[in-house]
Amino acid sequence: MPTEQFTDRASYYAKLEELAGKSVSIQDLFKTEPKRMDNFVMREGPLRADFSKQAISENALKALQDFAAACHLEEWRAKLFAGDTVNTSEGRAVLHMALRGVGGSKEVQKDVKAMQKRMAIFADKVRGEGKFKAVVHIGIGGSDLGPRLVADAFQASGEMALDLRFAENVDGASINDALNGLDPKTTLVVVVSKSFTTQETRMNAEAARSWLTDKLGKKAGANFIAVTANRDGALDFDIPSEQIFDFWDWVGGRYSVWSAVGLSLQIAFGPKIFDQFLKGAAKMDMHFRDQPLQDNLPVMMALTGIWNRNVLGYSSQAVIPYARRIRKLAAFLQQLEMESNGKRITRDGKEAGLTCPIIWGDEGTNGQHAFFQWLHQGTPGAPVDFVAVLKDHSARPEHHMALLANCFAQSEALMLGKPEYKVREELEERADADAIAPQKTFPGNRPSTTITLDELSPFALGHLIALYEHKVFVQGVIWNVNSFDQWGVQLGKVLASTILEEMEADEKGEHDASTTALMGLVK
Repeated sequence: MPTEQFTDRASYYAKLEELAGKSVSIQDLFKTEPKRMDNFVMREGPLRADFSKQAISENALKALQDFAAACHLEEWRAKLFAGDTVNTSEGRAVLHMALRGVGGSKEVQKDVKAMQKRMAIFADKVRGEGKFKAVVHIGIGGSDLGPRLVADAFQASGEMALDLRFAENVDGASINDALNGLDPKTTLVVVVSKSFTTQETRMNAEAARSWLTDKLGKKAGANFIAVTANRDGALDFDIPSEQIFDFWDWVGGRYSVWSAVGLSLQIAFGPKIFDQFLKGAAKMDMHFRDQPLQDNLPVMMALTGIWNRNVLGYSSQAVIPYARRIRKLAAFLQQLEMESNGKRITRDGKEAGLTCPIIWGDEGTNGQHAFFQWLHQGTPGAPVDFVAVLKDHSARPEHHMALLANCFAQSEALMLGKPEYKVREELEERADADAIAPQKTFPGNRPSTTITLDELSPFALGHLIALYEHKVFVQGVIWNVNSFDQWGVQLGKVLASTILEEMEADEKGEHDASTTALMGLVK
C-alpha cells in the first residue's frame, strides 16, 4: 500500500509565500548570509551544483525541507528503492535504479545482470566480427531521446565503431535520412518499443524491413534486433528469438536508456563505456537513497524548483547546456519532467494545482543569440539551469575558455541586472536619455543554478541524468501526483488512429467542422 497521504500542503505553501513576500534580493542574500556558499553549493562525485543564485533565503530553504519531510518524502523514497508499488494507477513498481545495480529484490537484480551479460556478449560479438558497418536505431520518445543524448555525449570520450543513426518520426523523411547511403548487407536495424505497437516505430520498422528484404530476401531477419517488453509482438514481426532483448514493465520509457534500450550504444561504443555510464548513475542513486534531506542533491534541486514554480510563480524552466555534446539535454528533460509531472490530478483524484513547469532550452552560446533577450528583459523570465563541463574535450582550449566565460557571465548578469542609474551614467547628457535609459535597464534578480561536471565522461553523464530523474520523483511526491503514468500521451494516439483509418478509406466520421475540413484537404 502507498504511504499515507499528507493533506495539509496549503499551510506550508502559505508559510513559504510569507517568506517570499519579503522581496528577496539575491545580491543581498550574499551579504546577509555569510555561509551561503557552504549551504547552497553541493558536490557529489564529478558534479558540483551551485544554487546560491536562487532567490531563496536560508530560512526559506529550511521551510522547504520541512515541507518535504511533512510530505513523507523519506517514506516514499524507501518504497521506491524497495520495489514497492509507487506507480499506483498502473499497479507497478518503478525500478530504473535496479538497472544500475541499486534497489529491487534479489530476483530483479538476477534478471538484470543476466540481461546485461547477454547484451555485452552480443555487442562484443557484433563489434568483433566486423560484418556490420552501421546501426539504425528505430524508436520514439524514451526509446529515442535518451539514446540520442547519450550517443552524442559518449563521443567526448570514445570512438564509434559503427555508424549509429536514428529514426524516430513517422514523417518518412526520418527513416529515409537514417537509411540514406547505407548498404543493407552491412546494416543492423534495432527496433526499440516497449509495447511493440507504437505507430511511429512500427511504420519505420516496416519500412526498414522492406528495404532489407529487397536486397537480402529471407535473410533479412538476421539484420534485425528487437528491444521490447512484448516478446510475442517481436516474434510476430519475424525477428528471431535470440535477437530479441527484453526489458520489464517496471521500466518506464523515459527511464529506459539504462536497459536493453541502450543496446545500440553498447554496439557503437562498447560495453565498457556503457558500464561506466551505469556506474555514474548508481553513485547518484546511492547518494539520493542514503543522504538526509538537508544534504541531498536531488532534493535540493527539487526544492528550488518547487520554490520557483509554486511560490514565485514561474511557469517555465530553461535548461542551457554549455557543452555541444549534451545539446539535446533540454529535449530529453522535456519528456522526463513534463511527461512525468505534467499532471493536473493528484494520486487521490483531486485537483493538483500548479505542477511541472514548461521545460525548454538550447545549447549555449547559441541561445544567447536567440532567446536570452527574453531571459534578461522579458516578462516574467524563467529560472535557468546552466550546465557546463570543465574539461575541454574538443582540443580547442581557447574556444573552451570562451564557452565557460559566457556561461559564468550569463548567470551573473541574470542576477545583477543593470539598474537605470548606471545606464544614465553611460548615456551622459544624451537628449534621448529619458527614452533610451529604461530600454537599456535590466531588472536582474533572475534565479539560476549552475551545474558543472569535471569532465564529460560516461560516469559523469550517468551522474547528471540520475540527478534529474530523482529530482522528478521528489517533486512528484510534493505535488502528490503519480510521476510514472502517462495517460495524456494516449488520447491523441487513439484519435490519430481513427482519423488515419477514415482518411485511408475516404470516409467521414463524426468530427468538429475544423477537423473535418482538415481531413478533406488530404487527397
